[in-house]
Amino acid sequence: MRDWRTLWAAVLALPALGEVAGNEAIYRERLAPLLAAHCASCHTGAAPQGGLAMTGLAGLLTGGKHGPAIAPGSAAASLVVQYARGEKNPKMPLGGSLPDSVVAALAAAIDAMKPIPNAARDAHAEWLFSKVKAPAASKPSIDAFVRARLEAKGLSPAPPASRRALIRRVYFDLIGLPPPPEEVDRFLKDESPNAYEQLVDRLLADPRYGERWARHWLDLVRFAESDGFAIDSERPTAWRYRDYVIRAFNSDKPYDLFVKEQIAGDEVNDKRAGDDRAERLVALGFLRMGTWEADANFKTQLRQDFLNEITGTTGSVFLGLTIGCARCHDHKYDPIPQRDFYRLQAFFAATRIDDRPAGFTKSEDPAGAGKRLLRRLEDEAEEAAEQFKKLEEKLKQKYSEARNLKPGDKSAADYQKALKDKKDPVYTEEERRQWAESRDRSRRLGELPARHRPLAYAVSDVTPPHVPAVADTYVLAGGELANKGEKVEPGFLSCVTGDSGPAKIPFAGGSSGRRLALAEWIASADNPLTARVMVNRIWQHHFGEGLVRTPSDFGRNGERPSHPELLDWLAAQLVEKKWSLKALHKLMLTSNTYRQSSEHPLTKKYAEIDPNNQLLWRMNWLRLESEAVRDTILSISGQLEKSGGGPGVFLDVASDVAEGFEFFKWFPSPPKEQNRRTIYTFQRRSVVMPMMEVFDAANMAESCARRNVTTVAPQAFTLLNSDFTRRAARHFAERVTEMAGPDRDRRIDYAFRLALARSPSADEAARARGADLERLGVVLFNLNEFIYVE
Repeated sequence: MRDWRTLWAAVLALPALGEVAGNEAIYRERLAPLLAAHCASCHTGAAPQGGLAMTGLAGLLTGGKHGPAIAPGSAAASLVVQYARGEKNPKMPLGGSLPDSVVAALAAAIDAMKPIPNAARDAHAEWLFSKVKAPAASKPSIDAFVRARLEAKGLSPAPPASRRALIRRVYFDLIGLPPPPEEVDRFLKDESPNAYEQLVDRLLADPRYGERWARHWLDLVRFAESDGFAIDSERPTAWRYRDYVIRAFNSDKPYDLFVKEQIAGDEVNDKRAGDDRAERLVALGFLRMGTWEADANFKTQLRQDFLNEITGTTGSVFLGLTIGCARCHDHKYDPIPQRDFYRLQAFFAATRIDDRPAGFTKSEDPAGAGKRLLRRLEDEAEEAAEQFKKLEEKLKQKYSEARNLKPGDKSAADYQKALKDKKDPVYTEEERRQWAESRDRSRRLGELPARHRPLAYAVSDVTPPHVPAVADTYVLAGGELANKGEKVEPGFLSCVTGDSGPAKIPFAGGSSGRRLALAEWIASADNPLTARVMVNRIWQHHFGEGLVRTPSDFGRNGERPSHPELLDWLAAQLVEKKWSLKALHKLMLTSNTYRQSSEHPLTKKYAEIDPNNQLLWRMNWLRLESEAVRDTILSISGQLEKSGGGPGVFLDVASDVAEGFEFFKWFPSPPKEQNRRTIYTFQRRSVVMPMMEVFDAANMAESCARRNVTTVAPQAFTLLNSDFTRRAARHFAERVTEMAGPDRDRRIDYAFRLALARSPSADEAARARGADLERLGVVLFNLNEFIYVE
């Protein structure tokens, strides 16, 4: 399958020696002096910035983390020129700029060179697009691969982490919550050799594991429960997709099946999927999670935007490639022609958005009370609407009489303006209050039934005989719908398959079968991208950075893998272990690499050699995400409510936010419901909770492979002064008092153990005696140690 690519690379390499010889002269005479004068301070030495060493032509051709620095014969395509001109950020050199004459001289020298094959790029592409092969090692393991890289640089790993740090680390990694003091004590006292492994097994079996890891997946698939744009309409049953993902992680659904269900759940015929068709229809929510402009004027353009979005997102989420960059033109960095973007899009040509009937599963409705609940909610909504209608008629009649209006006068509709105008004498304050309360009750109860209807927020296919034929797909010049070019059939990425022909479409019975063909190709063990990408995502969340630090861009413009052999071995393990994600978790978590300390006795020396810890000589400190911060505060204050899923919870918001939108009003849920885990809170694109926003929550408008981690003053203000943390601190104080009894020192000790999984130092205990427990709780919430995992 790869012979053609190997042969082609060899043919391209034939003239390289002569071309390099000529280019060497240009480098020495024209490029080297310029680079030495303006770039050498940052791009030479043992750890050149960005991994780019400008000490020879070979270094420029190999390049750094963003790829080759020069493209001989083309200054416009050369990164060194693009950064010098400011076409890419940050402009180089950092904090300054080169004279135009120097930039022009750089460009002229590169243009004077003869084009040569880019060996570094070809080698990366050859690895990336070739089938995964487990490295031939005598005793392969995570630690063996990591140790080999460390020893090559003369480095050694950090010592093991303390058991206290380890239990806190693995608790947050797997369930997103802190370990209870009793669990910490039990683990510290357990001297059995498999105590840690048993802890990992317990946490992987804990239903809170699914709640934790579903959040990572929801970031990727741009999950939200509203459309976005100006109207931002609610998606009443989108919560079912969220719960599907939680169940998938908890049941350890094989990852290849997980992929197939989300792309083609209505077409999949995998025996492992069972007979629950409703579950598979809910899984199709993946294809509906993009933004949707409900009031768009041009429906054909809206549909094309939908197709563009799902094509690009499918590529980035499952394949780790920025396929969307080929929508308007051939990809500038990766071997993805524009034609391939539309060949992939053709798999969705028959797809339309559709809310499909799908009865609730036993997991969603364990008591079988769903129908009765829906009927009750419908009755309550109907009654509230009728009461509001009667009140409006009464108030309208009063307005007409006060204004001496004749029956049928259209100006009677102005009664609402009079109700909203507090200075208008027609209505009393009591009447205005009754009207507002009845209106809000009717709106609030009217929203509830739609959230409990047995519908899947999904897609379906429109095929003959319902339409004459599946819609054609064309290459669109510049991505413009009006500029149709070549007609294309569904096809896979030619850079992976080496084939530009159409794909074989299986019979799917009542559906086009196109999405099934795409899903089976993506989820195949022979696909070189799928397993690597998912393995890297799991590694990213355990270690803080992926082996590829651009988790949704494995291509040329992304970063190169720090340990490609390890990545391939883990990918092979995923397939070998029948696509079990829990098995992969355990493999990573039980490694010595994961269990090492975040502190190294030679930190200062090693940081000069490997400042970003790419070689994994220590464990990274990780800051908790916004959801984990909130959930942890709820947990240690004793307020966290267990949940079985269901419609999203509406948290309290400022009154101006609740009332500030034209098309909807925000109705907070009862206080007890608001204490559920953050993953169950309602995700409205236009209303981001302040605490979530300040701690860098995911952008719901697009796929988020990696959250930002900022440090800004509002974070401290939120933890010090918000109503949420103040209320939690009161409950925290009450819990500590209840659990520790009247002794002051025991209370302080328990407070520290509850919040930080350790007892206070003598100095901390002495200082804490001067504060009441509520104030102590606020202080503990604000410690770096509280929101960072060692």
